[in-house]
Amino acid sequence: MRKTALVLALPLFFTPVLGFDVAKLNAKKAVPYEQKTQEFRLPVGIDENGVIDEAKLGDSPYAKTVIYGAKLINETTRYLGPQAKDEKMRFAGNNLSCSSCHTSGGVVPDQSPFVGIYARFPQYVARSDQLVTLQDRINGCFQRSMAGRAIPTNSKEMRAMIAYMHWLSAGYEVGAKVRGQGLPKAQFLDRAADPKKGREIYAAKCAACHGENGEGIKNEAFAQNGDYYTFPALWGDDSYNTGAGMYRLIEGARYVKATMPKGDASLSWEEAFDVTAYINSKPRKIKPDRKKDFPDLDVKQMDMDVGPYNDGFDENDHRFGPYKRMIKK
Repeated sequence: MRKTALVLALPLFFTPVLGFDVAKLNAKKAVPYEQKTQEFRLPVGIDENGVIDEAKLGDSPYAKTVIYGAKLINETTRYLGPQAKDEKMRFAGNNLSCSSCHTSGGVVPDQSPFVGIYARFPQYVARSDQLVTLQDRINGCFQRSMAGRAIPTNSKEMRAMIAYMHWLSAGYEVGAKVRGQGLPKAQFLDRAADPKKGREIYAAKCAACHGENGEGIKNEAFAQNGDYYTFPALWGDDSYNTGAGMYRLIEGARYVKATMPKGDASLSWEEAFDVTAYINSKPRKIKPDRKKDFPDLDVKQMDMDVGPYNDGFDENDHRFGPYKRMIKK
């Protein structure tokens, strides 16, 4: 009996307490100063739709650079993507714009805004497990969400985008947080996300704008001005690749919950997770070397669907959840 009791106790005693380590991530993100939280506000000269009144900015070199930066953010493919006249300027690999994810040029709270962002860099990023600059972060988007290549960090275009974000951050203290920055915190489901349910949600609430096949709706007036898409492509070669944050289920669901349907963000968390799982089950460009992402397995995001892992769950678990069980206790 004693032998039996000992054998039964061993697995419980030696069960590894592994998984996503929230405490370790917070420690890595920690800064040696008090982080104040400031209210969300826009500078004079831009409205809540991201439209700049150029007359209010003036014609100084700074103002002109900010205005150019806004154009790069809102009409990315015209200047830096497949539609750029100069082939050497085609850094983006698809026709999305920065505004495809950062709503209205990054001026809408809880929809990945740029307001105050200049004051929050450099910052620790778990994906590379190192401190990164704002230029690094922009280039990460160009290589992942835009499925392209990095922009030279001292180029006219990079300086313009940085200037635009600097202007949107004027008046914020260095290191300050901003109410409405980022996306809403996810509310995890008690089940795995279901792409089949997501397909029904997509047909009912998404296809009218993004197309039955996720192809998006193009802007018929693009030749004159504006963004390439009225509603962006969600899968296929003209969408984000598998290395983008949107391709990870938790991150994608947070964005969908905050923004969709456009103008009426009314999906439940269950709907957001399911429809995101469906969208990300569709084909898209593959980002190479994803195994190199999140080198510290303790803080590897739970929705990263490429191993290795240290928690005993497989790629399917990480892709669809449920995620509460993956958090280190």
